[in-house]
Amino acid sequence: MVWQEFAMLAAAHWLALISPGPDFLLLLRNALRHGRRNGVGTSLGIACANGAYIVMALAGFSLLQRSPFWLTAMKLLAAAYLAYIGWAFMRVSRSPRSPAPTGEAGLEHVRAGFLGGFVAGFFSGGLNPKNGLFYLGLFTLMVSAGTSMEIRMLYGLWMFAAVFAWDAGLVFAISDARIAAHIERHFARAEWLAGAILLLGGLALAIAGLS
Repeated sequence: MVWQEFAMLAAAHWLALISPGPDFLLLLRNALRHGRRNGVGTSLGIACANGAYIVMALAGFSLLQRSPFWLTAMKLLAAAYLAYIGWAFMRVSRSPRSPAPTGEAGLEHVRAGFLGGFVAGFFSGGLNPKNGLFYLGLFTLMVSAGTSMEIRMLYGLWMFAAVFAWDAGLVFAISDARIAAHIERHFARAEWLAGAILLLGGLALAIAGLS
């Protein structure tokens, strides 16, 4: 029974995980422009944001679902953030990527890069109310009321690990020198396009939140 429940939960989570969205675009862009360490930081930030929503779902926290005010506020925050990072993508898409510094300056650059990626990833995942509603729906619809909290926690731990492993795997794949060389030629255009998609997505989310 538990294995069947886990299989259905894992399948639904996997389908959502591989679907491109704002987190996916941010992850690819950060890995290509700022390097592998920043991309891994972004992956961890996204996973931690998902982990926070998983904990809320496990605790039965459904404030966003019960309160139209807070749901609208979250949508507007998410819209503003999406529009901001979309504009940032478009603004820097024409700027060249500088090589990473070395020595002590390089170490500080690496730390800032990882932390910068983590913060960006955490905000991207955290300011998406669909993530919270998705996990709440998963645990509500697919997990039996008789399933113990220990098993539910294992489900949540697995989903957190799956998010990080998938995103970090993408980072390592696209930051490979051979793959990056193929992407390099079209990187600026792809970054501008990703920014335009995020900007339009933010505007659409804002309109939907106010309607």
